[in-house]
Amino acid sequence: MFAALNATRQLRATSVFLAELVETSVSSTKIKKITELSYFEYHGSDARVWKFHGIGDGDVVKDLKHTNEMLDIKKQGGKLATAAVNIEDRKRIITSLDKTPG
Repeated sequence: MFAALNATRQLRATSVFLAELVETSVSSTKIKKITELSYFEYHGSDARVWKFHGIGDGDVVKDLKHTNEMLDIKKQGGKLATAAVNIEDRKRIITSLDKTPG
């Protein structure tokens, strides 16, 4: 797919990236009776949970565990994949966008 999107005729003002989502750590927190909860507010590593939104103070779940994910870009291509687009090209792109009816 990446090779096809970077074929000879490319769309102007597009970037194409081939990336992989890398999980750096995986852990979980079990929340009792989670199926009975309907509203969650997250505050850092804690969450306040309610069975019904706006009724009562809710319960606090401390020290939630989570997955840390990072996007690892393997290749990039297209017309604007990097900041190395010269000023004239940028001006042409902006001018063409201004003329496009929206």
